[in-house]
Amino acid sequence: MNYIIIGNGVAGTEAAITIRKNDTEGRIKIISESPGLFYYRPKIIDLLEDKTTVEKMTIYKEEFYKSRNIECLVGGKVVSINPDENCIALDSERITYDKLLLATGASCFVPPINGSEKKGVFTLRTTEDAQTIKEYCRDVESVLFIGGGLLGLETACSLLNENQKGTVVEFFPRLLPRQLDEQGAGFLKKKIEDSKDLRFILNDSVAEIKGKDSVTGVILKSGEEISFQAVVISAGVRPRVELAEEAGIIVDRGIIVNDYLETSEQNIYCAGDASNHQGRTYGLWMPSKEQGRHAGLNMSGIQTRYNGSVVSAKLKVSGMDMFSAGFKEDSGFAERSTNNSDYYLKLYMDGDKTESIIAVGKKEVVDLAEKCSMGRADFSELKKYL
Repeated sequence: MNYIIIGNGVAGTEAAITIRKNDTEGRIKIISESPGLFYYRPKIIDLLEDKTTVEKMTIYKEEFYKSRNIECLVGGKVVSINPDENCIALDSERITYDKLLLATGASCFVPPINGSEKKGVFTLRTTEDAQTIKEYCRDVESVLFIGGGLLGLETACSLLNENQKGTVVEFFPRLLPRQLDEQGAGFLKKKIEDSKDLRFILNDSVAEIKGKDSVTGVILKSGEEISFQAVVISAGVRPRVELAEEAGIIVDRGIIVNDYLETSEQNIYCAGDASNHQGRTYGLWMPSKEQGRHAGLNMSGIQTRYNGSVVSAKLKVSGMDMFSAGFKEDSGFAERSTNNSDYYLKLYMDGDKTESIIAVGKKEVVDLAEKCSMGRADFSELKKYL
């Protein structure tokens, strides 16, 4: 069996490892545009803050792949897929496959803002991005962060030093609208404001980035004009579907897959940020890992149904503790919450069953909430804090 995997992120790598466990003889080849081996992307914030290195973030070294007979082609670009002939094409090579996995990931979304091409405007997705942002912003006085989601807040809190000022502009009327309710978002906002030199502008957006060649400031849609030397955009990601579209694979806000991670074309699977399973694109590490494992099982002949992933989120900033799992606005579940100066905790209940959690503030409470969500602690312990 000849397995080809396009993409060496968590989904592609997890699939390769899973395939090898079930098929010791098949050929496995991972092809990636990335110049380096698979690394732990959630640590990219630590890289921005000089708390780690790319080498430490690289989970598996070359020997790991060699010992499992997994071939890795880094810096290689797939230019086309031909489902009729079961082959892919690189710039100077044509490769056939028996099973193909599209783990092409996602790219940063840049809203249509006038001036977004100027020097000093960044997005954060790769280790190269982190190093470029860190170097450029080292001596600037102020930075604007577009987006008050997880990555936007983590970037703002990690990048700024004690001599710099920052402003976060968020389109929605509260921070982390996908993870927190209004009270939890307000609690987190106050905690950050009390400890960081960060200003928040909510319910607004950037209309124009000013400057001749380099950034000098922005104009908001509300009309406010502010001076800045750098802008970091964290406005979400978009699945990379170009290869699939050109190959005639069905795409709709991601590459459509069934419960076995199969695309509309026979012998072609998709997992990770590029996939759309039952109308949902996750764009998160753990769902990508779970999909990669399921894809690997199915590709190697072990039929395994993927039933979706439970979404959880944790703020990866020292002193800014937050955990959320399963939150959905207007879910209809019964609510139990408490709000004091140390923490905000809210449980959404269906009878005696906890369906979702929000915890912000006190590290002890937030860590316990995460353990309960993962089944490593009993919810009765967490309910003591209500």
